[in-house]
Amino acid sequence: MADAVVSFLVLKVGNQLIEESTFLYGVSDQVHMLKREFKLLQQFLSKANRSHNNEEDMNEWLKQLRDAAYRGEDIIDEYILKNERRIRKRSHIKRWILSLHDLPGHRRVGKSIMAVQEDLRMIFSSKDRLGIQITSDPIPIMSLQKRKRRDIYPDIDDVIVGFDDDARRVVRQLTSLGDELRVVTIVGMGGLGKTTLAKKVYNVQMGFECVAWVSVGQNCQEVKLLQELIKKTICCDPEELKKMEREDLEENLNGYLKNKRFFIVMDDIWEDGLWDSIKLAFRDIKNGSRILFTSRSYSVAKAADPNGDPYELPFLNEDECWDLFNKKVNCPTDLVDMGRQLVEKCKGLPLAIVVLGGLLSKKACNALEWRRVLDTLDWRFDPSTKDCSEVLALSYRDMPEYLKPCFLYLGLFPGEGEIRSSKLRMLWIAEGFVVGNTRKQAEDIAEEYLEELYERSLIQVASKKSYGRSRTCGIKSCLIHDLLRDLAIAVANEFEFLHVYGNQDTEFPPKARRRLSIHCDVSNKVPLNESSPSLRSLLCFNQMQLNLIPLVEGLRFLRVIDLQDVDIGVLPPEVGRLIYLRFLGLNNTNMESLPSSVGNLFNLQTFDIRSNGKLSVPASVWKLKELRHFYLDWCSPPQIQGFQNIQTLNGIAAGGWIEKSLIKLTTLSRLAITKISSNHEKALATALPQLGRLRYLALITEGQSPVPTNLPFSDLKDLYLLTLFGRLERLPNIFPPILMKLSLRSSQLVDDPLPILGQLQSLESLKLLKDSFTGTRMVCPSSCFPKLRFLTFDELDNLQEWEVEDGAMTNLRHLVVSKCKNLTMLPEGLRHADSLQELELAGMPVKFKNRVQKERGEDWRKIHRTTSITLNIR
Repeated sequence: MADAVVSFLVLKVGNQLIEESTFLYGVSDQVHMLKREFKLLQQFLSKANRSHNNEEDMNEWLKQLRDAAYRGEDIIDEYILKNERRIRKRSHIKRWILSLHDLPGHRRVGKSIMAVQEDLRMIFSSKDRLGIQITSDPIPIMSLQKRKRRDIYPDIDDVIVGFDDDARRVVRQLTSLGDELRVVTIVGMGGLGKTTLAKKVYNVQMGFECVAWVSVGQNCQEVKLLQELIKKTICCDPEELKKMEREDLEENLNGYLKNKRFFIVMDDIWEDGLWDSIKLAFRDIKNGSRILFTSRSYSVAKAADPNGDPYELPFLNEDECWDLFNKKVNCPTDLVDMGRQLVEKCKGLPLAIVVLGGLLSKKACNALEWRRVLDTLDWRFDPSTKDCSEVLALSYRDMPEYLKPCFLYLGLFPGEGEIRSSKLRMLWIAEGFVVGNTRKQAEDIAEEYLEELYERSLIQVASKKSYGRSRTCGIKSCLIHDLLRDLAIAVANEFEFLHVYGNQDTEFPPKARRRLSIHCDVSNKVPLNESSPSLRSLLCFNQMQLNLIPLVEGLRFLRVIDLQDVDIGVLPPEVGRLIYLRFLGLNNTNMESLPSSVGNLFNLQTFDIRSNGKLSVPASVWKLKELRHFYLDWCSPPQIQGFQNIQTLNGIAAGGWIEKSLIKLTTLSRLAITKISSNHEKALATALPQLGRLRYLALITEGQSPVPTNLPFSDLKDLYLLTLFGRLERLPNIFPPILMKLSLRSSQLVDDPLPILGQLQSLESLKLLKDSFTGTRMVCPSSCFPKLRFLTFDELDNLQEWEVEDGAMTNLRHLVVSKCKNLTMLPEGLRHADSLQELELAGMPVKFKNRVQKERGEDWRKIHRTTSITLNIR
């Protein structure tokens, strides 16, 4: 399995040699020879095969090759670091002159490269002795371009099978235990479907006033769990939540829940003592409320409720296995017998069936390909554990080479947390896993990679975009199952591709060669500069504080630093020495200022300094030429002199740069400008038509300044996301031609906007947020909003009446009504909204909530025809 890691490494080092060879004056012959060696090795590794009788020899051979490739990378990086001043000179003549000052250094580098080259030659020549051969008939894999794109928005019943009886039994436990607060637990091994069953139960209407879902996972911090519970149950200001001590969190949660009959799911609990540590927040509750746990551990269930019986989830029976397999593959009649043989080997484990289905969906649907899969698997099976590791391992081996490092990288993230897809794609690009070409940008290719991981059932969708099903893969955030994450970590550790340090690790520092992810609070005791001097990537999760100075001084080769939510206070000036840095994530790190030396990071691609207050950005940053994604808060540049490759400018404040520089930023795809006003309308009208790649535009005003709306939106052919926050004197006369998502806030519109907005034929998501409408009545006329799927009304204080005419919003799936304190009832027209799947009510008056209670509520008849509706009341 590990050949892909080494194959990627060899390719990456070879590419790096190509990129940097123009700087290695005096050693060009050695560089070209080493490049040739790397190219031959990479071509060989992409086709190399090992037989079962030389597994250990093959692994040892690959490790030797890995070490040689690492040495080659270190030599090049060390040389570039020492010659930074010369490399940054634009003039080739000046570079040559400066290179003459270090001829002895060139010779030393040349000798080092020749030594690596000789090692590679010896390692490569030993392949025949070890029986490492070229596969003559590799199993073909369908190309990314030729695959038929799938709809990634399946209905819940399309992916959940075999849990009907289980769901009824769990619901019976939840509804037949009296008024005392009770905890019910679903117990079973990993991959058995505990979360899937919990989701099915969660969607059953049981008459609770408040429902919430919280993912827990390993290394759970009690304070963060309490914060998450408050987020999911109480409409609370996130900034206020951060200031609360633990006792305040418990009191606030307990005070709210005492007056609600609630149902809370806590998914994937690992520690026996977790319930004891948070149950003060649930004290003295006797209103029939329920909590549902899922866990692999029987002892967790007994610790939460010593007198209760956990629901032990059984394996799927034969019919259920076959049904689930067909949901993933749609087995043709001529392959039924072989399909049943494959399914039988999964021994009733849903995860194994789903992953196997994802694997087969990438192959030609014929007997030859399916027989190869059946013969490839080593179906050794441990009946005591029902282990599906071989199925998962085959899904990894069958991946194309370009996808394997992207999958392994998921092992760096906590198993219980959602992974933001936009951030993941930027990290892949910074690591060199994804490279753009003349036809597609790296960001678009990375999105295709993410989609392919989903189609192979190797990731799960945590949240979906509310727009653009046919345009993008639609994954807003994703999750990886614990067993698949364990597989990624096991493969990656074997070849030192990455290391994860968590609470269970007893020794620190870890001997991480290239990538390290810290999943616990180690405060300032992180001597990584001593243990891992060649570290290239550092990601921190659940870390409270960190002193960056020793890291910056010792870890000179870092390419990725992500410290989101870590309290660093000060970014040391020495950070400017990290010239290889491509990703710098400092979101919510309590930074007080940015040193001007950040402008020396001439390779930086992604820079995130959001949620740090209104930081001033030094002028040197606005000259960075490689920067692609810049996330900031309310900062205005004097002038943008670099940014030749910029794609994202998020949170930049309006200023003179709009007139001077915006028209030149033709690579922009995402632009969010704050402090905008009508004074900028002319400059915007001139610049926007030149931004042909723009997909997202946000215009945010301050105070009572109006949002400029007389803009040439019709010229923006690719703009499908538009956000207007601030007073609108009127709605725009013309909207972008393919607008899919529109968000309005503080617009103070007096006239009902729905008749105009309802004519937008491509609109899929509409958010009318705080004070966007100040009138009392809104009407959705017949035939309006033909494609609208997501609709949100939030903090429309004056709204009293909402009417939906027959034939309006025929595709509405998700409706959110939040803090509309004067709205009295749901519209009668929702009776015809057969497509509605989820209704979420938050912060609404008790009288309104009572009207939608199952069966007994006056408004229940308006929505009850939608059999799969999820009613979420907070």
